Amino acid sequence: MPDLPKYDGMKDPAEHLAAFDMVMNLYGQSGPINAKLFVTTLIGKAQEWFTNMPPGSVESHEQLIQKFSFHFASKRKQKRLATHLFTIRERNDETLKSFMGRFNNETLEVPDLRIDMMVSILIHGLKKGAFPSVLARDPPSDVEQLMNL
Repeated sequence: MPDLPKYDGMKDPAEHLAAFDMVMNLYGQSGPINAKLFVTTLIGKAQEWFTNMPPGSVESHEQLIQKFSFHFASKRKQKRLATHLFTIRERNDETLKSFMGRFNNETLEVPDLRIDMMVSILIHGLKKGAFPSVLARDPPSDVEQLMNL
């Protein structure tokens, strides 16, 4: 069994659950053993939370995950709205490559962002020049094409 991801109570619990489930699926583990393996991934505050639970208060892996998700819900990463991207501007001392990387990282936080909206917001954040004109004149059809420009 590989090293399982560790959770200290400080990050998004959904990300931890996804990583844990991926490992369990990879190794074909399921059922009651998952609850036992899951608790071994808890460290720090998360381990403290688990050890302070009343004995017998968890009857299944599903119930453990539900309690875990509820307890650490305040640590969930909030998805951003597309309007947040309007705050990202290319700085005077920044290379286009650096800005595009920064902009792309921010777009990953916006669910269901359409390419046409992304390009419009990108043009808004770019310094004046040839590149925004090219984007406006011949917009890319997908993100891969945009990043290859």
